Amino acid sequence: MTPFQKKNINGKSVYLVEDHHHALLPWAYERDRLGIAPHVLTLDHHTDTLPAFTHYDETHEKPHEKQIANHGAEALENALKDLRHDEHFDFAIRNGIIASATIFSHVNFSRDVNPAIRIIHDPPPDDKLETLARYYARALETEFLSANLERAPLPHGLPFILDIDLDYFKGEKSIKPEDSSLFRELIRKSAVITIARERDWVRLLNMDYGKTPDFIFERNLLRMISGQ
Repeated sequence: MTPFQKKNINGKSVYLVEDHHHALLPWAYERDRLGIAPHVLTLDHHTDTLPAFTHYDETHEKPHEKQIANHGAEALENALKDLRHDEHFDFAIRNGIIASATIFSHVNFSRDVNPAIRIIHDPPPDDKLETLARYYARALETEFLSANLERAPLPHGLPFILDIDLDYFKGEKSIKPEDSSLFRELIRKSAVITIARERDWVRLLNMDYGKTPDFIFERNLLRMISGQ
């Protein structure tokens, strides 16, 4: 069984996984609990959303089967063995685990994106350190999230999963917004929250901003979920 932690925080189910694509298991469990395929709103540093099993198909003679017979743990585990990076979004949509997804990303490597996936990618104007520092500090600011949601509103009447990859954060300013009101509203309104630790990417991508360890991001995120 792919490891994950489940916490109940302030009445909200919060799942923590190590690798982002392992969020597929909690998504499937919650989809069955909800009785309807939810939308997923994801915050991620980089998205490489590809059709399911793209990496597998590129290295094997026979293409991988894209459908599974059920949402049981065994079927999902078998699929996860051959899914890479953000291929789980397309897989989840194909198999009725989620209905659609919106991804707010700093960097976009996606191609052949499933039409039910909307990627909002508004990169900084240059790669100067001071520009990047200001850009990443906006990660949870209400003004930044509001502008993104105006471009890609959440589907009306559909429950949503708030899905967060910790490599979205680059320093303590990015996890301690001056105005967190909209982010806290998203927390309250979400059906469930999934958090991918992605320790290696957090370490690699955060080197220019004080090497803030992933547990700082996780701790502050959990505090906001608890209402602090």
